[in-house]
Amino acid sequence: MGIVANVLNSFKAKYRPFLFTKGEYLPTGTLRENEIVGAIADAIGKNVGKLRPQVTRRDEKGVVIRHDGLARLLELRPCPELSTYDFLYRVATDLIYTSNSFSVVFWSDDFTKITSIQPIVSRSYRIYTDDGSRMFFRFRWDYDGEWYTVPYQSVIHVKARFNKKRFMGTSPDIELKRNLDLLETSGEMIKNAVKHSNMIGGYLKYTNIADDEELRKKSREFKEAYFNSDNAGGVAAIDNTYDFKEIGRNSSPIPVGQIAFLRDNIYRYYGVNEKILTSTLDHQEWISFYENVIEPIATQLSYEFTYKLLSPREIGHGNKIEFSANLLQYATLEMRNEIAGYMLDRGALTINEYRELMYYGPVEDGDVRLVSLNYVKATDQTLYQTGKEDSSGPGDNAGPGEKEE
Repeated sequence: MGIVANVLNSFKAKYRPFLFTKGEYLPTGTLRENEIVGAIADAIGKNVGKLRPQVTRRDEKGVVIRHDGLARLLELRPCPELSTYDFLYRVATDLIYTSNSFSVVFWSDDFTKITSIQPIVSRSYRIYTDDGSRMFFRFRWDYDGEWYTVPYQSVIHVKARFNKKRFMGTSPDIELKRNLDLLETSGEMIKNAVKHSNMIGGYLKYTNIADDEELRKKSREFKEAYFNSDNAGGVAAIDNTYDFKEIGRNSSPIPVGQIAFLRDNIYRYYGVNEKILTSTLDHQEWISFYENVIEPIATQLSYEFTYKLLSPREIGHGNKIEFSANLLQYATLEMRNEIAGYMLDRGALTINEYRELMYYGPVEDGDVRLVSLNYVKATDQTLYQTGKEDSSGPGDNAGPGEKEE
């Protein structure tokens, strides 16, 4: 972390004059401690973590997949302590909890090579401009508790619900507050119902004269002995100095319907359901989940990584960073075989890619594409059928006995 600290400190010193300019602050909440939101974040994070980043270049000859240093960094380990899966998982979960995910890009000393991309967790941050043109990101890093300021161009910023603030997504703890408060109240009701379910209830009637202090003492001793969850049998032993009169308890019903309604409100807010959280989706449900939840995140990642990791010259020459997923992931084996079979015949899949879809391991020399000879280009039909090229010119389409002029 020494290199990381040195780079951040250099940014911190360089841009110190701008720390008091007008900007935008965003408080973060405590959704990381909520079990429902935590389950949603885990489910979405696992699927975003499966995205595959690729650096591609598109020109008049087609698409070329780059395998340079940047591509290896993105495909294997964006920063020293996180694999690509862990990195994307962190980005997605931060997005769920706070509607904002920040990752700082670190360069070599001569700014010719990206050395790492570090996701940061911060409970206090702001984005601002100094004079209307240069943008900066100031944050307090939870890792060391220090404040840093870096150029916004060096920050991968992914947003959700970008509808109210100028720079940041709308924090979900504000919009979910009512549902979460009601769920917490319902949870306390269940807790109290369970706690008092086996406890006896009533009042004591003393047969002997006692002063107020002694009454309170006897009552406290009796309550401590029998009015607790340890008294599972609900039985109390008393002598002839007082009588115990039991009072029936009216147990409040557990608000199952209300709890389900509030939970579903949170599910709808994030675009998920119970099947997504339990991984029981069928193929069509997975496609819907991908298009509505995962693909928007992948699209943002593609735009942010392309703009902030590639130079204007590289972008101008058709270079792009893309994040793709296996859309056949939740298909049945029969559907995989049917769809992949068509793609294999047309050269869209290699043998090993097809074997992967069928749950088989790769084989040697399996990274080749097969093309059925039943499919040829329209302009090559004569060569395919007769072995000779079509020598007819544009005007040779006239009928028998006719001559085009």
